[in-house]
Amino acid sequence: MSLKMINIQKYLFFALLMLFSTFSFAQKKENFVIVIDAGHGGKDIGARGVADYEKNITLDVSLKLGALIEKNNPDVKVVYTRKTDVFLELWERTRISNNNKANLFVSVHCNSAANKAAYGTETFVMGLNRSNETDEVSKRENSVIFLEKDREIYEKFNPNDPEAVIAFEIMNAAYKEQSIRFADLVEKNFVNFQKRHSRGVKQANFHVLRGNASPSVLVEIGFISNQDEGTYLASDEGKKSTAETLYQAFLTYKKEYDRRNGVVAEEDKPKVEKKVEKPLEGKKLKVKVLTSRIKYSPSSPQLKGLTDLEVVQDGDDYIYYYGDTDMRSRADELLAVAKRKGFSNSQIVEFDLNKRLEGGKNYRIQFMTSNKRYRDKDDKYNGLVNVLRVKEGSIHKYYFGADKTLQQAQKTLEQVQSKGFKNAFVVTFNGEVPM
Repeated sequence: MSLKMINIQKYLFFALLMLFSTFSFAQKKENFVIVIDAGHGGKDIGARGVADYEKNITLDVSLKLGALIEKNNPDVKVVYTRKTDVFLELWERTRISNNNKANLFVSVHCNSAANKAAYGTETFVMGLNRSNETDEVSKRENSVIFLEKDREIYEKFNPNDPEAVIAFEIMNAAYKEQSIRFADLVEKNFVNFQKRHSRGVKQANFHVLRGNASPSVLVEIGFISNQDEGTYLASDEGKKSTAETLYQAFLTYKKEYDRRNGVVAEEDKPKVEKKVEKPLEGKKLKVKVLTSRIKYSPSSPQLKGLTDLEVVQDGDDYIYYYGDTDMRSRADELLAVAKRKGFSNSQIVEFDLNKRLEGGKNYRIQFMTSNKRYRDKDDKYNGLVNVLRVKEGSIHKYYFGADKTLQQAQKTLEQVQSKGFKNAFVVTFNGEVPM
């Protein structure tokens, strides 16, 4: 086997190792990680613009982009290669990206040309399709290595060597498609959102992109050597607008990434319509808490603090009901309260309000009990007329109304209570005899 073939296999093994490692990381990570690299910095000022240095413009745009992502995307971790005016070697930027297991690497730069009329944006991915123009850009952006201590860390690349070309393509194949996709989104957004001139998506050999174990792009946000574009990019408005444009590209890319990985965005989730509970038609629900031969007063300890109980006499028994609702959910809440109070045998009872009593049966409202016998239209009745008096032993019981349905009896009960008889209750009669 030739030495060249061995070297190619070595590169292939390394590329597969990087791909496997990235896949493993992706399974363990909870957040999407974007590494934002502000080009140049410190002693490396980058290009000299008509209004400001490249290093200052790229830092401001990068920080604004990161702030937008952090504010609106809690599932995204933003990592900056630099947040201040410091010098970083190119290999350090790649190391930061790989150490943080980045899902996307974005390096922000400004363009410059001897031709002061040159203008527009362009976004680069790692590749070998070169023209004199792209070669000039890569030479300029790679020239920072002359400020670094150890230049030997960057492998020399000979594009005329087939072995080197094959190895290079193997190393970058895993992320090339997604790199191009993000680069395309960036350039389209520069046109759609900022109405800028796009010079397109291009490929070039950048040290800062080579070796990144993630989709990676280098964005040239415009020519700061151009009077108009350079002034605009140095302005607060230009920086803010550029950051927002990059952010919109990121949002689209992230949504596509989530879909590929089975993550459904909030806006894409099927809207679950909350079922609106409808009242029961012609029915009432009450919680039956107690049946007793004794008629308790509202403050009696046997009622365990439950208030506004409705009492219905049924023969010799007094039945105590808690609550009154036409909603199932509310009835469940009332039942829970009754059980917490100690009425463990409580149960929800459904009443058909419109069901008519058969024969001579009717509902009447007992509003007063006394050992005295009051005459008709007595002042004690508080204006109630046609009162029925029933004597049981030495006690006189006073009743009002005669209704065939419980719904009407409830209305009569409210009328009686409004007269001041707060403890009035419903009793079932057969003719004029309590049942």
